[in-house]
Amino acid sequence: MRSLRPCVLFLMVMLSVGLLTAAEKVNTSGLTFTEYDIEEDLVYGHKDGLALTMDVLTPKQNAKGIGVILVSSGSWKSKKSDIEAENVRKRNEDHWAQGLLAGGYTLFVVRHGSSPRYYVPEMVEDMNRSVRYVRSIAKDHGVDPNQLGITSGSSGGHLALMAAMTGDEGNADAKDPIERVSSRVQCVVAWFPPTDMVNWGAEKGYNVIKLVRPQMFQRMFGEITDLEKQLREISPIYFATKQSPPLLLIHGDSDRTVPLQQSQVMQAKYQELGLPVELIVEPGGGHSYWPGIAAEYQEVWKWFDTYLKK
Repeated sequence: MRSLRPCVLFLMVMLSVGLLTAAEKVNTSGLTFTEYDIEEDLVYGHKDGLALTMDVLTPKQNAKGIGVILVSSGSWKSKKSDIEAENVRKRNEDHWAQGLLAGGYTLFVVRHGSSPRYYVPEMVEDMNRSVRYVRSIAKDHGVDPNQLGITSGSSGGHLALMAAMTGDEGNADAKDPIERVSSRVQCVVAWFPPTDMVNWGAEKGYNVIKLVRPQMFQRMFGEITDLEKQLREISPIYFATKQSPPLLLIHGDSDRTVPLQQSQVMQAKYQELGLPVELIVEPGGGHSYWPGIAAEYQEVWKWFDTYLKK
C-alpha cells in the first residue's frame, strides 16, 4: 500500500508535459477542463416500463479509443436531473467524469434502477446488462469492445466490482440479442468500495449495522430471509476468482462511511488468487472526496492504460 504525491506535484507534472496553458480552464476539481461530445439517454434496458439509460462522453481531442463504464451511484441511488444546467455542472466540474476524460477515455455513464424501488441484487443485474449493451455499441463510438474498463466510488464502486466479479460470456440461446453478449470487463478501478458486507470493519460486523441502522438492510433487500446469506450474495469478495480482472483500489484511511478494511480485505483476496491488484491509501482521506483527489488520476490512467491498451 502507498499514498500518492500531493496535488501540487500532479499539477507540476501536468505543466511539465505541456497540458496546462494560460488559456486552459482548470475546474473546481483541480483538473484541466476537457471538452467532449455527448450522446445522452441511450436506452440499454427496461424495468416496469421505465427505461434504463446511459450517456456517452467522448473527448474531443486525444481520445484513446478505450471505453470505460462509469457507474452513476450514491447510496445505491442513481439519478439525472431534469434541469440541464445541473447535469452540465456535474459533468464539467466533478472529478469523476473530468478525471477520466482528461485521460482520453470514452465514458459510458450508466444509471441503474434505484433504491428504494429496486433492491441491490437487481442493480447488479442492471450493471451486467449495461456492460453487454456497451460492448454491443462500442465500435460505433470508436472503442474496442474487447477492452472495457469499469469504475466508480462508494456504492458505485461496489456495483462496479460486482459487475467485474460476476461477468459472464452471455447466453447464446437468449431471445434478446443483448443477453447473448459478454458482460465481462477487462479492468476495474474502485474508489472506497464496500466489498465484504458480512465482515464490515470486523468479523460479522454487519451485526453492528443492524443495531445502528436497522432499516438499512430492508432498503437494500426488501424482505429479509437469511441476512448473512443475502449479504454474501452482494459482496464482491465472495465472487473473486482467478479469472477476475486487474483491480486498482483507492481509499482514504479516515473514511468513516466505508472502512479502509473493506479495500484491504479485497486486496488480500486478490493477492491470495495471484491477481494484479494495487491499493492506494490516502492519508487523512475521508469518504467520497479529499483535497487533492484529482492527483489520484495519474495512477488511474496508468492502470487503465496498462491493462486496456493493446
